Amino acid sequence: MAADDPRERAEQRTLLMPRRDQGSELRPGHALQEFIVERLLGVGGYSCVYLARDTRLDRRVALKEYLPATLAARAPDGSVGPRLPRFEAFYGKGLEGFLNEARLLGSFDHPSLVKVYRFWAEAGTAYMVMPYYEGITLKKWLADLGAPPSERWLRDLAEPLMTALDTMHQQRCFHRDVAPDNILMLYDRKAAGSYLEQQPRPVLLDFGAARRVIGDATQQLTAILKSGYSPVEQYEGEESLRQGPWTDVYALCAVLYTAVTGKPPGSSVARVVRDDIVPAAVAAQGRYSPAFLAAIDAGLSVRPEQRPQTMQALRALMDAPVPARAPAAAPAPPVAPAGTPSRTGLWAGVAVVVAAALVLAWLLRR
Repeated sequence: MAADDPRERAEQRTLLMPRRDQGSELRPGHALQEFIVERLLGVGGYSCVYLARDTRLDRRVALKEYLPATLAARAPDGSVGPRLPRFEAFYGKGLEGFLNEARLLGSFDHPSLVKVYRFWAEAGTAYMVMPYYEGITLKKWLADLGAPPSERWLRDLAEPLMTALDTMHQQRCFHRDVAPDNILMLYDRKAAGSYLEQQPRPVLLDFGAARRVIGDATQQLTAILKSGYSPVEQYEGEESLRQGPWTDVYALCAVLYTAVTGKPPGSSVARVVRDDIVPAAVAAQGRYSPAFLAAIDAGLSVRPEQRPQTMQALRALMDAPVPARAPAAAPAPPVAPAGTPSRTGLWAGVAVVVAAALVLAWLLRR
């Protein structure tokens, strides 16, 4: 890279400017394949999501565009590329990851996993088309509820999430970013009464952290961290701790812990040094079954090998009968101090003395 590259000099003069250029998102009315952009739905660190119209099937869809804020810029002709030469390798890897994510999601078919209708690369970037979901996040749902939900409601929420994650795990793919703000709650907007009275369908979002894992070489995974929900093996420098289904077990149990206690567990890294978390079995005692709370606590074990290793194992713990308490043993009779006769021994001694006295009196009378 030449030191006098004009783009490098421009970058040095604009370091304090926002990283995403104003107007870099696609405008309403922009056409991509058979899709027409209607409006911007959201902006993330690596992508933009638009509400679009599928002109062939006449339906609304969510259109996701790869547009990393710190790396990319849109040219006047509409194409997207790295803003500086030194970003080219990073931009290319991110683009490859975006397409892999789309391909991965397209291979799954589960009601709690986002479905990808199609994806393609175009104009230096890439796009994926997904269903347009109208709902709110679990984070907002719990905040609006204002109180811990019932165990039945939580079990009905956890069951489809466990089966969805298990579907991923069977393909050796781990989500690694399960959290209340990445779970979308779909409910019937036309139903009477408050939406909080419904049992919504949860959908896992934000698969940017998901990677298909094949063999030991794939353990070099990017760090996607969320304090309170990321287990210790996801933190940089913990290469000795392998990631696997137990990684998502921890995150899901952290979500359930947040629901039953009202606050997330502490950072897993801090817990390695000093684990002062209040167990769910203590914090929510009396409001949920002991087996349900024990399963949450088991899933939140700091050491990966101490957690349930699969979603099936976690489910089994939730349904496991709680061992009955052993009946209290009868109290042992008090033990007299050494040299002190017991009450029984004392009476026996008295009887012997009395008997000896009577025998002696009878002999004297003869």
